[in-house]
Parts: sequence; structure tokens; C-alpha cells
Amino acid sequence: MSNVVVMGGSFNPPTRAHLQLMEAAIEEVDACRGIFVPAAHSYVEKKMMDLNCPQDILSESVRLAMLESFRKIDSRISVNDIQMQKTERGYDYEMLEKIQTKSPDAKIYFVVGSDKLNILPRWHRIDDLLSQFHILVAKRGRDDLEEIKGRLPYLAERWERFTVFNVPDEIGEISSSLFREKIYKMDKSARELVTEDVWELMSLSGKLPWNRITDFHEERYCFLSNFYKVRVEYGGLVYGSSEAAFQAQKCITEEEKIPFTEYSPSESKEAGRHVQLRPDWDTVKVGIMEEIVVAKFTQHPDLAEKLLETGSMILIEGNDWGDTYWGVNTSTGQGENHLGKILMKIREELREGKNG
Repeated sequence: MSNVVVMGGSFNPPTRAHLQLMEAAIEEVDACRGIFVPAAHSYVEKKMMDLNCPQDILSESVRLAMLESFRKIDSRISVNDIQMQKTERGYDYEMLEKIQTKSPDAKIYFVVGSDKLNILPRWHRIDDLLSQFHILVAKRGRDDLEEIKGRLPYLAERWERFTVFNVPDEIGEISSSLFREKIYKMDKSARELVTEDVWELMSLSGKLPWNRITDFHEERYCFLSNFYKVRVEYGGLVYGSSEAAFQAQKCITEEEKIPFTEYSPSESKEAGRHVQLRPDWDTVKVGIMEEIVVAKFTQHPDLAEKLLETGSMILIEGNDWGDTYWGVNTSTGQGENHLGKILMKIREELREGKNG
């Protein structure tokens, strides 16, 4: 019978401590495999909102990619997104059952921190869990397991289902929360708490404050905004901003577009809410936005130069009005950031054209 170690958690983000803890657990029970099981987005979102840290929420895809990157370091490690597939609350017992189904001959060890033993008796279907699976207790130096067992006879009576191993000393106080705290303080020593791949993914997702631009209304970067007042010629008409040009394209007839040439950015946005929308708008709007933003920067070389000067910074159209399509809602940390992606694509094209 082969041994398999399972470790659940938010992993927001996964740190070197998670990796080393998994490796120590694998070694403790001579397991052939260690499986990370990240929590669903709804759980992570609630946790971060409770901590008043909505800006720190990583998407499921990013957390998965981060955990998957551990496989480059240790081939015994794998990732299972079973909890992410749930729309309702996910329970550890059901998760372990499904992993057991896929590995029927395996002896499953579930990693639990010694600080969680106090609440273990209250877990969902804990009797079934302990009868079918084993608990691998990650003991931190200060925790007195004998004292805990003395207070909790439920655990003491079932202690044969528990295996204890010590948390490696080098992990120290490394944690996801410490990493987030350092990031908030713009302390670059945060990099030491995660692997190179995780750091790179943090950067690419725009979560490193010194490697991103999130405020297009700041004086230095206001030229990135569609509300920036600059002449833009598109489709045979001249507008006072890329916002006006974009909103005009919602119209069905050419005649309806003409008034937008006189509108301010805010006026055009308001007018765009009341036009009869062309039927294919949802299909074509991203392409139209890209064409208009391209026109803005190619028609104004000074703005193109400013865009190039942003280097490799992640461009995020942060906003507090709830736009999660073109930008990112700064209150929740969520958004598709299509405008930011367009700007970065155009920047790369400008760079290639300049170097070519």
C-alpha cells in the first residue's frame, strides 16, 4: 500500500513554507505523492474580505499555476482542484473520499497544523474521517500535544490515527499573511518567502505594488485613461477623447455618432448608456476598443513615448465604480482588465516597431 499526503489551504499565495512542509510530510510517512488541494475562490474571497484585504485576492487560476510550479522543484508533488469545482461549501471528508476513489490502494494522510487540533472534534463527519483516513499533525515548537490531548479526550481516544512530525525550523514564521503584509509595506524582502516562479506569477498578475500602475487618474499616468482629452480620429470622424470615439461606436447609424465629436469624456459615457445599441456590440467591442487606443497612440507620438516609458509595468485600470470588464474593481480586487491588457499589447507592438 502506497502512502499519499494531502494538504489543503487557501494558498493565497503558496509560500516556501507550504512547499517545505509538504516535503517534510512526504518524508515523514515515506509517501510516493503529495497533493495540494487549494480552496475555492468563494472561501478565499470571504477570508480576505473578513481581513479587509480585498486587494490581496488571487484568482483560482493564479493560485493553481503557483502550486503547479512546485512540481518543477519536486516531482512527487501534484495539485487537485476538486475544491475549486464546488459551488457550495467544500468539506474535507468528501474531498478525501474522492481522492481515495482515484487512488483506492493508497493510505491517505491529511496534513493538519497542531494549532487546529482544538477544533478538530467539531469537523464535519469527523468520525468517518478518522475511521477512513489518517491525520498527519504538523507540530510547531510551542504546541504541547500532551496538554491538548488531556483537554480533548476525543482526540486522545483516537490517537492511533494520528502521526506527528515537526515543522522544519527553517520555515520559521513564513506564512501567506506575512508575505501579504510585506507586500503592503512595499518590503521587497517578501521575495524571500516564495519561490521564483510564484514571485513571477505575482508580478504577472499585477499584485506587486512596485511593478504595476493601477491609477490612470494620477497626473503622471492620466494619459493612459480613455478620459484623457486628446484628438482621436477614427472612422472618418474626429473626437475629443478615445472615450468619446468608443462610445460613439455603440450607435447603429453614422448620423448618431456625430454628436459624440462634441462631447466631453463624461458626457460621451453618459450618452453611450442611452443609445440604441448595435446588435453585435458584445462581439465587437474589444476589437473596437483596441483600434481606438491604437489610433490614440499612433496619432500622438508623444503619448506613445510615454507609454513606452512605463517599461514592463503591469497596467491595470483600477476603479472604484465597479467596472470589472475593462478594469479592476479596487474594492474587491476583481476584474478582467481588458483596457490594461490592450495598453500592454500596444506597448509591446510599439516597442517591437521601434526596435525593428
